[in-house]
Amino acid sequence: MEVKKILPLSLASLDEANVFVSELLQKYKCPKTDNMKAQLFVEEAIVYWSERASDQAHFELSIQKRFKTISLTLNYWGNPENPLTLPETPEGEAVDYNRIGQNILIGLSSVTYSYEKGCNNVSYTLKQKPLNPALTTAIALLGAILTGFFIQMMAPELGKQVGTGILSPISSTFFGFLNAIVIPVLFFSAIGSIVNMDNLAQMKRIFRLLLTWSMAVILLASAVSLGMAQIFLLGNTGSASQAGQGDLWNQIGEMVFGIIPANIIQPFIDGNTLQIMFLAIIGGIVMLTLKGRFPQITRIITEANLIFSTILDAVCALMPVVVFISILNMMISGEGAALLGAVWLIVLLLIAFLIINVFMLLSVAVYEKISPVTYLKTAAPFLLIAFSTASSSATFVSHTATAIGKQKIRDYVVNFSIPVGVLFNKQDAIPMLLLTSLFIGNIYGIGFSLPDTIPVVILCMILSVAVPPSPGMGAFLFTIVFNLLGIPLEGLALAVTIAIFLDYPATTGNVMTTNIGMIHTEHRLRASELKKRPLIGRSS
Repeated sequence: MEVKKILPLSLASLDEANVFVSELLQKYKCPKTDNMKAQLFVEEAIVYWSERASDQAHFELSIQKRFKTISLTLNYWGNPENPLTLPETPEGEAVDYNRIGQNILIGLSSVTYSYEKGCNNVSYTLKQKPLNPALTTAIALLGAILTGFFIQMMAPELGKQVGTGILSPISSTFFGFLNAIVIPVLFFSAIGSIVNMDNLAQMKRIFRLLLTWSMAVILLASAVSLGMAQIFLLGNTGSASQAGQGDLWNQIGEMVFGIIPANIIQPFIDGNTLQIMFLAIIGGIVMLTLKGRFPQITRIITEANLIFSTILDAVCALMPVVVFISILNMMISGEGAALLGAVWLIVLLLIAFLIINVFMLLSVAVYEKISPVTYLKTAAPFLLIAFSTASSSATFVSHTATAIGKQKIRDYVVNFSIPVGVLFNKQDAIPMLLLTSLFIGNIYGIGFSLPDTIPVVILCMILSVAVPPSPGMGAFLFTIVFNLLGIPLEGLALAVTIAIFLDYPATTGNVMTTNIGMIHTEHRLRASELKKRPLIGRSS
């Protein structure tokens, strides 16, 4: 179902366009935050095009709903004008950071631009408001445990037969299909993430400062994850543990050189995730360098990413049912003790999150001379929203107001940093993926050593940046790591259940990373300005 509206391309059409978008998205039960971003998307495109179009120009605004995916599209016939591209700024001149809407949309949404047969097309993909995954998963988990206890008490032998003959085949089929779509989603989403960095790279100095901070936190998260894995989860039975320390470096060298595939097709046949990531990164960089010289290829990749992401969303919508089946199967097969062990894993993950957050707070104390208590009092409004909703988008208004009003960070830094943070600051995914995967592997009797985990940590670092933060990514990411470690995919149900509940503290830590990165960036900018002032005074 598609609804269209043609309006004059002028600022006078803003109100009518926003009313059209708002009413339809409310009808489609789109979340309020997405509705707000959609209106911002429309406003930015209209403002950008109206500055360059003739007085008689018109544009077409359309909204199309397919299943649970909503596509918002604007078409303008004229010369090529991409509203998502900031103009190149000569070295030494001030960069225009005032396109707040562009910066938000680049970081927080699935926005694409194409030009074909004289038509500028810019589209924004949204989703219908889903059910609360924590609530549905909790219901499924509790229902499976109670049902499992009842079957164990009343008919334990029948329960084992049901588990072997019905429940196990159902869960195996589901996870097999999930595994089949993981590879294309990984490839297309990674390329898309890199291609959409075009505007971010133009922000030059601020982008470099933010990226430096993000990489520092990612390395910290990786070190914490490896340390806790070595202490609590790794043993001496891994595939490489018998060869000693020298073999560790041999395996690392083989892994580094093994990332480069012998041909383009083989990694997809073998499901080699590291080689697929390598191809995606190389392809994305080449497309980024060519800057839109092949729009058809970009469009194909974008559409393919949307297709496979939609399939992934549909599959993961069934996750509560699969959690019920898998946990029930564990209970009636006598493996319910693994659920108690999951409590210990949750404590371990919370400790990892805490260590990372403490180091970040120490950076504020040492570098900015702000006590952690004072910082937390200031940041409490948006951190509490993140903790209660597990949504970085929900913190946008409060985060922006606090950063500009209370933390005195300049507005263009805030308006650029928050979207960038959504893309790059997902460092808590690293301990989540690594420690949970090792724990599930141990349940299945698989032992790991340090050499086994090095490729996984590197992959987790890449995935924490390359994969967009969207529903369904938990099962997707764990599938990749499980395949790399050789863990049965039946363990995904428990892993995803743990990840859903820990998404709340993880999101809080990710939002804190973005905020502290802004504070450090503001500090660096002010220090740079202070150095330049004496030179300006002498020259005048």
